[in-house]
Amino acid sequence: MNDSDVRILHLFANYKWTGPADPAIRAAARLRGLGLDVVFAQGAFVHRGGEHRVAEELWRWQLPVVSGLELRKHFHLPSLLRDVVCLRRLIARDRVSILHCHQPADHLLAALAVRALPRPPCIVRSLYEPATPARGLRARASFRRTAAVLAPTRVAQHGVVAAFGLPSQRVLLQEPVTEPRELIGPNARASWGLLAQHRVVGITARIQPHRRFDLLWQTVRLVVDQMPSARFVLLGRGNPEDTKALVTDPIARLGVGAHVVLPGYQKGADYEAALRALDAFLFLVPGSDGTCRAVCDAMAFGLPVVATRAGILPELLTSPRSGESPGQAVEDRAEVLAAALLRYLTDDAMRARDGAAALRRARLDLDPRLAALRTRDLYFDLLGAPS
Repeated sequence: MNDSDVRILHLFANYKWTGPADPAIRAAARLRGLGLDVVFAQGAFVHRGGEHRVAEELWRWQLPVVSGLELRKHFHLPSLLRDVVCLRRLIARDRVSILHCHQPADHLLAALAVRALPRPPCIVRSLYEPATPARGLRARASFRRTAAVLAPTRVAQHGVVAAFGLPSQRVLLQEPVTEPRELIGPNARASWGLLAQHRVVGITARIQPHRRFDLLWQTVRLVVDQMPSARFVLLGRGNPEDTKALVTDPIARLGVGAHVVLPGYQKGADYEAALRALDAFLFLVPGSDGTCRAVCDAMAFGLPVVATRAGILPELLTSPRSGESPGQAVEDRAEVLAAALLRYLTDDAMRARDGAAALRRARLDLDPRLAALRTRDLYFDLLGAPS
């Protein structure tokens, strides 16, 4: 069997640029780059006035797409039944060998579509949350017909085996990945008005109530009280109401405005220039992306990270290969976070040591090409073909 004999269809039930969208598209693109016949199902459903960011990114990555599926994120029985019929036609027409699912809704769709097919494709599911999926009726129906799972943490890996009865050799640990980055390049410090004596901490987070901005500004106040040359850069955006309530009003109330830079949401080359300007990175709680891609990206620039112990963060900040720590996962209390940041901002040797460990973690453990090779080998193993 040749690579071109295996058609892989990736499903993603959401049109929004939600947390797992980026790693799902990048994974498909990397697999296609290895010579596999990978296509991506571009969902047709968009809320009125919505922006189909997934479609835009699929075009940007030049991934071939198939149409006809609605791929709603939320359960909608008529839509699901239409998609089941359509997906069965696609499987037969394109001789699909693997259905790779990325969201609960498309996972359920795949499980229903392969029922009663004479030669059903294998279902592979990528998980993006550090915990095991809840063992509800739909999840049980989905995992019952699933051949293999890629889990981002050991907790999720072992939990899937225990909760859904999959063979342990079919539930693989697949840590988050981050693209290799150029460490030397444009730097945003001058555009932010920062000087050589400033020590700069960055945080990437959408401005939303659950992202613990109260904890952020308490931490900022404690740090700048002890180190007035410290600066904090918030890379993120939100609606006007949340921005006022969670950012501008607390900054004014605590009197830390002179120590905070608010460049807003950055992407592409501007985001890379922003990360090159930092000395350390702070991350409080995961948002819609349970794999905390922002932390992985920061490590790719050699930044030591201070984070809470929420979700995947403790695992991200320890290398399973070397045992090195690219950062500190600490209690979610302002005084503890501030103390951890001050250690990096005042100790150049410690900052350099953990920054180097962060870079090694990103390049050796979170390598997207190695992840794609492992996924390709899993595909061929499921199909009984040599890899």
